[in-house]
Amino acid sequence: MRRVADSLVRGIIAFAVLFVCAVSLPAYAAARPAGAADGVIVASDGRITLAPDALPAPGADGAGRYGVFVGEAIRYASVFDTLRVEYTAHTPRTAQVSLDVRASADGMRWTPWVVDVAPGATARFDRPARFAQYRVRLLTRGESPSLHALRLTPDRSAPSFTAFEDGQPPVAPTFTVHATRLGLVGRRTANGHRIAKRDRFVALPCVCVLSSRGGNEYMVRITYNGRSVVAPVYDVGPWNTRDNYWDPQDRRFFSDLRQGWPQDHAAFFEGHNNGRAQHGRVRFPTAIDIADGIWWDDFGIKGDRAVVDVTFLWMGRDPLESQVESQADAETPPAEALPGDATPPDDPPAEA
Repeated sequence: MRRVADSLVRGIIAFAVLFVCAVSLPAYAAARPAGAADGVIVASDGRITLAPDALPAPGADGAGRYGVFVGEAIRYASVFDTLRVEYTAHTPRTAQVSLDVRASADGMRWTPWVVDVAPGATARFDRPARFAQYRVRLLTRGESPSLHALRLTPDRSAPSFTAFEDGQPPVAPTFTVHATRLGLVGRRTANGHRIAKRDRFVALPCVCVLSSRGGNEYMVRITYNGRSVVAPVYDVGPWNTRDNYWDPQDRRFFSDLRQGWPQDHAAFFEGHNNGRAQHGRVRFPTAIDIADGIWWDDFGIKGDRAVVDVTFLWMGRDPLESQVESQADAETPPAEALPGDATPPDDPPAEA
């Protein structure tokens, strides 16, 4: 009996050690962080400040100088679902410092950014992750702000993850919204991309799904009059920077509005917030800005406003992906399916 008791005690101790090791994960703190700097300077002590020649802030952020630093992806040894964020910020009266974090299970598919995380606060993710990434956004009309002594500590809370049915993620949601042509050729977007003629990207009204410059972490499928295009999110706006209208109501910044109903639409049609959005009175509804290459060349839209269907692809499977694959397979039949000695024509016949 004593041997059994001793064995049980040793088992409990071993389990406790494993639990502590799994829960108390090592923190990330780099003396000089590595990453992509746009309009900022990273000093040898890790302090991040605006460069003297930082570009003007994009329209969604107002006047002033603006810079972004996106740290390299950090891989942790164990799974986590929470990040405790610690840093020190110097914020002059006319400046802003914003720290955002996100997580990923594989380093490729990322959660939306958890934005404006305060020092000492925690960010919680609804899926287990092994990778984390942070983004620093600096804005000023005068003296440069700065951020240093960044530390990200992963943690694990009580299990709360729900498995996908059949191991597959859900179908990404699609909502019908008013859209506008973006234009603004030659200007910079919120992720630092310089807008070219006939460009192909979109702007959504939440910095939480802003892709990195040249990246495609957050993509949407836009459908108009039977035509469909997939494009990355490179800019923020036009009326809001915190309206994640695609998320369930209990996860929205505007938690009094239902999922799929943008705040600027509610302001215009229903008088929400006395008809105003973050950037003033809503003169016309638009929950997505679409660059000229998609607007003119792909969709052939005349005028600067339209109603489109938008599918938010980081939230699940593309509902049209199987149709696209089926069409591609139908255009090029396998050789063994051809009758006799027939060979495929040089050009497939035009569809009726």
